Amino acid sequence: MKRLILGFILLLLMDTSAMATTAGKITGVITDAATGESLPGANVALEGTRKGATTDAEGRYLILAVDPGMYTLTATMVGYGTEKKEAVQVIVDYTSTVNFALKEASLELAELVVVAERPPVEPDKTTSKYVVSAADIQAVPQVRSTSQLIALQPGMALDGTNRIRGSSTQVQTGTQVGYYIDGIEVDRSMLTGVNTTAIQELSVLTGGMNAEFGNAGAGIVSLVTKEGRGNFSGRVEYKFTPAGKKHWGRDVYESPGFEDNVQWDNPDWVNETYMDPGPDRALGTSDDVERMAHERVDYTDKRGHRLEGTLGGPLSRDFSYFASVSYARSPARFPAAEQVSDDPPRMQATLTYRPGADIKIKALGMYQRSDRFQGSTRNNAQNIFFPEDFSASGTYTLSRQLQVLTLTHTLGENTYYDLKFFYNKYDRDAFDVPDATEAVRKDKAGFFNLPTLLREYTEEEDTRYGIKYDFVSQVNRSHLIQTGLVLTQRLYHRTREDFDNTKSRFLEFVADGFELGKNVKPWTLNLYVQDKIEYGGLVANLGLRWDYYNFGRNGSMGEALGKSPMYSTFTRARYEMDHLDSSKPTMTALSPRVGLSHPITDRLAAHYFIGRANVFPVLLETHRRQFSSEAPDNDLNGNGMIDETEKWNAMEVHTTARQPSDGMKPQRTTSMEMGVDWNFVADYTASITAHYRRDEGLYSRNNISYWVDPLRGQSSQVNAIRNTYWQTARGLELSLKKTFSNNFQFNLSYNAEWVRDPGGVHYGKHSANWYVLPDADFISGGHYWTDWEVQSDGSERPVPLTSEQVADISAKAEANIVSWTEQAGSPGPGAGPWQPPIKTNDNGIWTASNGQVFSSEPTGGQRRNQLSLQLYYATPMAYGPKMGTINPFGGLRVSMIYRIFSGEPFEYVPPIGPREFRTGATAMKTDLYAAKDFRAIGNLRPTLFLEVSNLFNERSTESRDSDFTYIQYGLRLPPPDDTEFLLYGDPREATRYRYHPREVEIGLEIQF
Repeated sequence: MKRLILGFILLLLMDTSAMATTAGKITGVITDAATGESLPGANVALEGTRKGATTDAEGRYLILAVDPGMYTLTATMVGYGTEKKEAVQVIVDYTSTVNFALKEASLELAELVVVAERPPVEPDKTTSKYVVSAADIQAVPQVRSTSQLIALQPGMALDGTNRIRGSSTQVQTGTQVGYYIDGIEVDRSMLTGVNTTAIQELSVLTGGMNAEFGNAGAGIVSLVTKEGRGNFSGRVEYKFTPAGKKHWGRDVYESPGFEDNVQWDNPDWVNETYMDPGPDRALGTSDDVERMAHERVDYTDKRGHRLEGTLGGPLSRDFSYFASVSYARSPARFPAAEQVSDDPPRMQATLTYRPGADIKIKALGMYQRSDRFQGSTRNNAQNIFFPEDFSASGTYTLSRQLQVLTLTHTLGENTYYDLKFFYNKYDRDAFDVPDATEAVRKDKAGFFNLPTLLREYTEEEDTRYGIKYDFVSQVNRSHLIQTGLVLTQRLYHRTREDFDNTKSRFLEFVADGFELGKNVKPWTLNLYVQDKIEYGGLVANLGLRWDYYNFGRNGSMGEALGKSPMYSTFTRARYEMDHLDSSKPTMTALSPRVGLSHPITDRLAAHYFIGRANVFPVLLETHRRQFSSEAPDNDLNGNGMIDETEKWNAMEVHTTARQPSDGMKPQRTTSMEMGVDWNFVADYTASITAHYRRDEGLYSRNNISYWVDPLRGQSSQVNAIRNTYWQTARGLELSLKKTFSNNFQFNLSYNAEWVRDPGGVHYGKHSANWYVLPDADFISGGHYWTDWEVQSDGSERPVPLTSEQVADISAKAEANIVSWTEQAGSPGPGAGPWQPPIKTNDNGIWTASNGQVFSSEPTGGQRRNQLSLQLYYATPMAYGPKMGTINPFGGLRVSMIYRIFSGEPFEYVPPIGPREFRTGATAMKTDLYAAKDFRAIGNLRPTLFLEVSNLFNERSTESRDSDFTYIQYGLRLPPPDDTEFLLYGDPREATRYRYHPREVEIGLEIQF
């Protein structure tokens, strides 16, 4: 296989085509203004860069590998005047057409400067793609989070969940949305950690996608970071958050949820104390500390600060740089261990080297880090009196980093390649974790918790590095052939312990074998080829993608083996690697895609797409193992201590552990859409798209599996991951956009979605129960035993079966297979019939199932209707009447964002009649930004601004007290005759609502 893959790579590298995902192209025709004839040999230069082109015999020119942004193009030719086109916008993967008509030179002819206008509809848009430029980001200055910026785009979930057009967000299915920074795939947290001021262009593909994108079923979010340009520039912004109560309802120390358990008018209760055991955690020793049991802190008297800065420009003729840094201190909304928390510093920087017109080298670096308490609270509000800075489980450090080195080399006017080397790392380290969990301690009334320690932590490291190669060639006027590859190596390990009380222990880990902290090493290879065909009234994107995934770990994927007598505990399960398949599981997938665009006029275009996408499993879901126990480990060798070989020997396979199953395949998505873009008047453009998506073979982890032992019969259950879940989504996506003119612009987005899945507990047909049976080959192959022998070091060794036992147990195993085969077709315990057993691997493992059939139901979490409006108004500095030297109405900027979306569907069972599906309460929110720009002081341009979050103080109830009172009476609070409600009030008044109360912030921005 490795030789075959290497051959593919070498073949691809020798190809003459490929396409980078972070650049666009400029093309056009240069003619004689008087005669209309083409001008061969004319020169076109892209100002601020070293790029340019010369027209061919037909007067056409082509500039490839142009970074997104706004440019000025200059056309010149001997004997003709110079013409400039300003404000030429380049968009990733799109063609910008800029034509020139040069006039013959004369003594009085001056340079002609024209402001270019991008076509109102993109003629080569073959799928739903929404582009946010740096200028668009400036029109929503109150959006400082990339995740919020993404959510405002058509097709995205306004509630902030990771959905495109209602896609699945279940953990086991993995992300159905792909995220890319400068062409490199990253996770959502890395992308949303990018400062919006560092984004040159953000693209959201909500329907189909080109073949260069993979491992995402619903859509793609891709951003390109800014680079330094020829001029030195920068920006500093400071925002201040005043102190105050930042939640609904009363002070939480007087919450109705406490009922009579708070007694602020009782001096004995107020002055109650307790003894804290101090650092040695032993009561009655010299380091004990007396503390107040009910001490309240003024959590409302905390202020917030946010600082962000950018700096960019040239270092020399060939070098330029750009950097962006943000830092914030945010006050806690409720009493917490950290009353003011440091938000992770976000740092991004690019360094660009352009030694010539044909070569560009760009280095990108990103870093995020946060230090947090872990396990600082448990049992929710009953911990309200934990001391500030108290951490029940120590602390942890979380960091993310990304480095990308890109070489772009142009090979003539029609061909170039991109070569990227990338390194991406996520790291979580735990510190000062307690050795054990302490018993819960209460105050004298037995209601509020006193501080105790909890052994709970997660350590995780996820490193990805590799190479991405793209190569593009405009082979002729109509064909842009693209191909590329990505080779990614991943190093991953994870260890999680959760000792919830003094007896229970839970262990989850991903490791190479059973050596905690040792990396598994999965790797992927992605190849694609695509042809962009442009024939006047038709543009087609024809693509094909091939993906390969190697799990990077040995072992069978047979589920329920952990419930067998051979592998039932942590120490015994280690022998699985010695007795089962040692090969590394792999997956492959092929994804064809076709997109068409039909530019009907220069103001009206239609697009169509149909294609297949495949998504590989989440590493954590297929590689992790889970064990739990209510008992201490066993001293098997009787030496009075737990040796290293005896550690975890009482830990059994966790009942709800998700086990990977034999025969797992990639998840499959088929998408299709048809849309129209129409510039119906002036700078108003409407888009409407009808779409349908079917996700098949999605991973479900609620498939209950049992080990059927030839001696002991059926085991207890364990959950397995199988391709048994599906989902369909259909809907309409509308956008109405006005570009900036006459001092204002707006963007209106509306989504209507109908998303359905099988519903029920076990998700899908024939997925209720699965039964894993060994046959005679499994028994005789040395994979089965019943007894263990304790070694002197406390370890256990399996005792091989005798020949008589092999014969006896093999016969019983075969009888099991026959019995299960004979019952195939008969009614099972579920609604479906028994399925015949099927051999699932070469070790002699068979799997049988019985099914349940579920109806199609609305998917939980979907929002049927979603609408957002972005409105921006700005005046020039000289606008309106003057008051002395000041224009009070000049330099004003106002941005408003309005969101409204319907509630989630829920199942309602009325007192009489069948069950129904109803919709929860609608949520809405309005945010306002107002700023005044002042005239420059030297090179400094100051701005004062005001931000109001939740302008109209919308509560937007997220939860309801009961389905019945909500449906019958429209009540979201407890009914008015509820005794406790009348006596105390709403127990969830502080947390019931989606949005926080109105918050006003002020700030200062300085540009230079």
